[in-house]
Amino acid sequence: MKQLSIVTFLAGCIAIVASSCQDPELDAMMDDYCKCIREARYDQSAHNDCRELMDSIQEKYKNQPRKLNTVLEKTNDCY
Repeated sequence: MKQLSIVTFLAGCIAIVASSCQDPELDAMMDDYCKCIREARYDQSAHNDCRELMDSIQEKYKNQPRKLNTVLEKTNDCY
């Protein structure tokens, strides 16, 4: 019984840590970027818009290396 409570406690701690790492604002910005990339496949004039959007995302998180890494990871998911 004691082992079960320890496992439950550890699972709860992992869930809290995992949820605290998420950034809804970053997720929304990257969703917008991925949408832009998808649309730019059919509309070449949208490429500059996508580039500007990515520049603004990188500028916002330039002093936050973990979030910049997340941006790079999520960028791969766009393609």
